[in-house]
Amino acid sequence: MVVVSVPGKIHLMGEHAVVYGKPALLAAINLRLRVTVEEGKRGADIISGEPSDYIRHAIEIIRQEYKLAGLPPMKITVQSDIPAGYHLGSSAAVAVGTVGAVTYFLKKIWNPEAINQIAYEVEKKMHGNPSGGDNTIVTMGGLIWYRRELEFLKSIWQLPFKIPENLNHFFLINTGKPKETTGEMVRFVNVKCQMSNVKYKTLFDRNEEQAKRVAVAIKEGNEKELMDAMKVGERTLEGMGVVSRKVIPLIRKIEKAGGAAKILGGGGRTDGVGFLLCYHHAPKKAEHLSQKVGWPMLPIRLGEEGIRLENNKSTNDKSTNIQMNESIV
Repeated sequence: MVVVSVPGKIHLMGEHAVVYGKPALLAAINLRLRVTVEEGKRGADIISGEPSDYIRHAIEIIRQEYKLAGLPPMKITVQSDIPAGYHLGSSAAVAVGTVGAVTYFLKKIWNPEAINQIAYEVEKKMHGNPSGGDNTIVTMGGLIWYRRELEFLKSIWQLPFKIPENLNHFFLINTGKPKETTGEMVRFVNVKCQMSNVKYKTLFDRNEEQAKRVAVAIKEGNEKELMDAMKVGERTLEGMGVVSRKVIPLIRKIEKAGGAAKILGGGGRTDGVGFLLCYHHAPKKAEHLSQKVGWPMLPIRLGEEGIRLENNKSTNDKSTNIQMNESIV
């Protein structure tokens, strides 16, 4: 039996702009997904709240990558604390977790870099033209600076610092599941970008500036700079048309109360946008505002560990067992 766990993620900055060669600053979060692979009776028996065809697609990509003629019967169980469809990296976690667990079950290979690359191919089925940032951050964990220069050229830096304690005031506010998928939002921006190229280039450039400001602010522990960059970055996303009018009033109220908030991931146009990332030194103020509109708020930790081999237990070789962290579900 092989057990692998993978974190969710958030975009601190760089949503949508990253698809067009701009940098994204991403952080792994303390919500995790776990994939268990064990011997099965026939074919691939999948137990999951996630779409089984997506997991089967991942298995087929693995088979092709390693040129396997056939696969043994497997039972694959996916358990997740990462809500699907909320731009927290659920599909990336499924792809990375499945690739990591199935590959280790079949080949006894543990190579996060290879896992990440194969998972990117899997993600193309879900999102069409993904940046590759989501699968990268949930694989590597921590904080990463990611830029896709060309399809075959990606620059990835795992930042050598963590969120300082004085900036440990991040929260998620659940505005409701978006009606649009991430893939639909990516295509929407692509169409708009072709229609208004100069406008969107300006928005992407300004978003890049804020990504740099956020990175420096975190490194230096500068709360004022962090919040200001988040506010400006949110305005660029609103300019791209990926922030529903339903959530903008709450964002403004949080800003007026001394905090900052922005959408995560693809966003949404007609209803909820999934989770807002909120920063406020006095969380009760932000919580009061979110409660007034009936949206729950959840404390969140950023910079968590990436993909992890939790357990590798063979019925024939007890010595390969790795202690499993029971606190991860």
